[in-house]
Amino acid sequence: MLPMINKYNIKTMYELQGKSLRAISEETGHSFRTVKKYATMEDFNVKLKPRVYSSKLDPFKETIFTWLKNDLDKPLKQRHTARKIYDRLKNEFIEECDVSYKTIANFVSKARKTINNPETHGMTYLKHSHGEAQLDFGATTYIHSGELVKGYHLVITFPYSNHGYVQLFPAQNQEALFAGMKNIFEYIGKVPKEIWFDNMSTAVIEIKKNGKRTLTDDFYRFAAHYGFQAKFCNPSSGNEKGSVENKVGYFRRNFFVPIPEIKDLNEFNINLLFQCDEDSKRVHYLKQSEIFTLFQEEINEFLPLNRNSYEVFKILKAKTNKMGYVNFKNNIYSVLPRLKNQEVWIKYYYDHIEILDEKYNLLTKHKRSYSKHIRYTNWKEWIEVLKNKPRSFENTELFDELPQSFTAFFKSKTTYDEKRKLLSLLGEFLIKDSLEVAIAALEENTSKGIQDIESFKVSYRAKLEPSKIYDSLKLKDYIPKITEFEIDLTQYDRLMGGVYG
Repeated sequence: MLPMINKYNIKTMYELQGKSLRAISEETGHSFRTVKKYATMEDFNVKLKPRVYSSKLDPFKETIFTWLKNDLDKPLKQRHTARKIYDRLKNEFIEECDVSYKTIANFVSKARKTINNPETHGMTYLKHSHGEAQLDFGATTYIHSGELVKGYHLVITFPYSNHGYVQLFPAQNQEALFAGMKNIFEYIGKVPKEIWFDNMSTAVIEIKKNGKRTLTDDFYRFAAHYGFQAKFCNPSSGNEKGSVENKVGYFRRNFFVPIPEIKDLNEFNINLLFQCDEDSKRVHYLKQSEIFTLFQEEINEFLPLNRNSYEVFKILKAKTNKMGYVNFKNNIYSVLPRLKNQEVWIKYYYDHIEILDEKYNLLTKHKRSYSKHIRYTNWKEWIEVLKNKPRSFENTELFDELPQSFTAFFKSKTTYDEKRKLLSLLGEFLIKDSLEVAIAALEENTSKGIQDIESFKVSYRAKLEPSKIYDSLKLKDYIPKITEFEIDLTQYDRLMGGVYG
């Protein structure tokens, strides 16, 4: 199985550099069949299968790089050849090195190009051509569900036209990075050929002395899926992507003042994309043409959008505790009461998490929290436990979260059966996500002095699905149909002295 970086290299050599499959095969040393597979692959989504990306040469690549870099100040005729490197590895790592000469020769050829390529030292000035984009994050505060949230807005700009798009997230992790990029790609229906990044930890693992970067495997996968070429600025050189640096501040001042109050972040982000297009319908500060018009010109040179949508998530294995909860990112989430001390998978997105069993079947979902040391319980899955201990319900976190009208109604019930019956109803409210409807029915009954559970149940269901109440009153088929009788009131009008005409 090829490492993801090799797949990415094959894909970019074929689509961006225009090399033939045969030429890529010869340059990389991979078989024609392997090159064709990854050059034409469209879907790079994770298939949730354990995969190992490794090469027999991996343990020795750093050694080879060191030897080649040390050769740079040596006479040309006294530098390492591929054959000499092969011989040295075989002599110095007698038992460990089980690598063919062809593999080493191919790697040495590519390594020399990397070391001698001036692009690895970065550029001090970027020419703004069609198909180029820049990306960065900025800090932004917003209000969500009544709470002040320290968020981050992801910005992609297109320096040629000075157009840009922004998306808002509660974090600047890799899930948010990929989700924001995906949203923008799918909105414009194209993908820029090149995207400039700073050396964010969500993409870059290490910057080596020669300027070459080791990227995360997930970043390679995402870039290969959409086909763009990732480029990186020199460390501490924000001026190299001045377009996006300026736009980060522009969007903060113009889109997030006053501080926005957000109910649904996904819906808010969709509206942001439309707002960005509206904002671009103004004249470019230098080119004296409308920004949006310039963007429509350059987008024709972008890459086509992969028809396979990329699912942005990460997955890890975890184990539930003796209470049926699992730890994830400094918080504790409920799974199921019966799953105690069991291994599960946590599939997490930027805004929610899914907990799966060993076969990847869904067990439960939670909104993802970026707070710390908080316990979250999906109470609709724990009602059966509470029903068996109804008197202890008043000591749970759920009881404290419920409206006062419901908790008072619960306290007014004195028998075990009444409390159990009310908890069954509560389970129905949570499963149907209809707690607000239930509270409205309860408060209406209370205002009329109606305090029994059965009346509460009828009022709730009448409000939730009024048509079903009337449907249940329909006559059975075996009851004879009676023709509707129409009353003639004219005789009564005469008796009462009314006008009859």
